[in-house]
Amino acid sequence: MEEYCYIEILIEDKSGGILLKEIMDKYAMDKKNFMYRIHSFRGLGKIPLKTEKVSQIKSQRLLNDLPMYLKGIGSYLKSMPGKKAIFVVLDSDDDDCARLKDELLQMYRSLEVSVRVFFCIAIEEVEAWLLGDSRALLKAYPMAKRSLLQKYVPDSIVGTWELLADIVYKGGLQALKRNASSYHEIGIFKRECAENIGKWMDIRGNASESFRYFIKKLDLFCEND
Repeated sequence: MEEYCYIEILIEDKSGGILLKEIMDKYAMDKKNFMYRIHSFRGLGKIPLKTEKVSQIKSQRLLNDLPMYLKGIGSYLKSMPGKKAIFVVLDSDDDDCARLKDELLQMYRSLEVSVRVFFCIAIEEVEAWLLGDSRALLKAYPMAKRSLLQKYVPDSIVGTWELLADIVYKGGLQALKRNASSYHEIGIFKRECAENIGKWMDIRGNASESFRYFIKKLDLFCEND
């Protein structure tokens, strides 16, 4: 009998959660006894300075609440049969990726969580994963500005969601900002892009190295652990 495999995924915002669902649904298509659950937060936040006393007050910011979620999820996964893991997916934004990864690993070790945790960092934002699949993007937005898309270097620090807006939104980023009365409307745009492009994505053919790292870690856990 094939071993049961279960993954909990924590991601910093709703648009990322939408994209991860599209990705994970594709990933699970050829797998049996495989389940996952996604928790979307309302922003990134900061890693707490002290993790020995884990707060039970939810801020809805990923890093602020991360010790509490890792302890809680780790506790109930511990008694679950089969293979299980937690994946934490976040944007690097302006942070140094290596330093951020080290800080996350230090926090994880300090919590002494028995369940495996994988930290997957999108460079610079999760929208880089959308830009990493130009075929899917053009399927979703046939009128996209191809010249801008062709100039994009995968995982480069360019203001990723802003570049995506310039490529796919009619009139570009400035038009989106004029038409958006608040950041809520920009959030709607991001979620629409995640859904529209995500459904066309080829999870084995993405140009983003950080996306490929995420898939590689999924494979490592599910197939070779």
